[in-house]
Amino acid sequence: MKYVKSNKLDISDRMTLQGCLHAKYNVSQICKTLKVNKTTIYRELKRNSRLVEATYKECKIRDKIVICNRCYKRNGCNKDKIYYDYKYAQKLTDNRRSSSRAKPRIKKEEIKEIDDIVLHGVNLGQSLHHIYVSNPRLKYICCEKTIRRLIYRGNLKVKSHQLRRYLVQKRVYKKEYSYKNVKDIRVLIGRTFKDYKSKVKYNKDKNIVQYDSVIGKRSDKKAILTITFPKFNFQFGILINKNDPTLVVKKIKNIFIRIGINKVKEIFPINLSDNGFEFSNFHAIEYDENGEKIANTYYTTPYRSTDKAECERNHEFIRYCIPKSKSIDKLTQEDLNNMFSNINSYVRKSLNDTTPYKLTKEKFGKEFLDLIGISKIERKKVKLLRIV
Repeated sequence: MKYVKSNKLDISDRMTLQGCLHAKYNVSQICKTLKVNKTTIYRELKRNSRLVEATYKECKIRDKIVICNRCYKRNGCNKDKIYYDYKYAQKLTDNRRSSSRAKPRIKKEEIKEIDDIVLHGVNLGQSLHHIYVSNPRLKYICCEKTIRRLIYRGNLKVKSHQLRRYLVQKRVYKKEYSYKNVKDIRVLIGRTFKDYKSKVKYNKDKNIVQYDSVIGKRSDKKAILTITFPKFNFQFGILINKNDPTLVVKKIKNIFIRIGINKVKEIFPINLSDNGFEFSNFHAIEYDENGEKIANTYYTTPYRSTDKAECERNHEFIRYCIPKSKSIDKLTQEDLNNMFSNINSYVRKSLNDTTPYKLTKEKFGKEFLDLIGISKIERKKVKLLRIV
């Protein structure tokens, strides 16, 4: 069976690929999971794998399984090893892509012509925009932004600090991200953000739940687990220990037990969390004590807060009551319930001047709201003031 995919592999695909390798999938199973051709997988492993050299070069076992991620002899092996790591592969791809675009596509004669015109204008104290507008020849060759890029890259004799207003120009510097380590990368198979979008596409009527954590001071021992219903702008929170993935799963499962399996399938069918350490065991909420699947879990793309924008947007109301750098260690669950009751009773223009509490009550009933500790606050009595 052939698979056609127009887009190139991104970081989510590479995370899934590494998870499939650790789960000992064969190439056909990997292709079916990622929906790509076998050639794409072989090319990715060949171009972006990491070689660890040793004394002995040849390895007959690796000829069959391509790389050493899933080889049971890898720990005591004294031969050359080839490993696939999604972080290393993504870095190689980014560097390859940026280096291929770094070389100017303009002819050398035209670059020299640009250099002479710009250098003459800069020596007269003119701005780059003035030089560009005053010389029609530059407009014929390229745009003003291209000339500025050539100067910043050092392709012209004019230096960037010689430009007018250079020091006040806002420049974006590339950030070096240290990707968060996943406890077991195999859990990402079928749970990436792409899988989430595919699920939502064919289940638009089902409720979506987004999860995140909010901290006060960095030195705090506690944090707030926020649970958001994007369709209703409804959000409630649970007090947890900071960096404790086991407690996160336990708290969520306690809610599931209290509301019942049937309600769980109705209220929590699709669950999306970030890649923080608190959610490293997040997939454990999919099954109940009897092993029956009651929910679906997915993870956002690393360092992509827009994947759960509604959840992040609702955190603004939390910061009204709990500003950043303020400790939350002395707060109780009752304090949080009261805070979120006021937040959910706050009128929203985006909801046609109604409240998240009212919409959630109409959809899931007052009994559910009582179980999670959220109550109705009269509109004139709503308070969004600091509690710490």
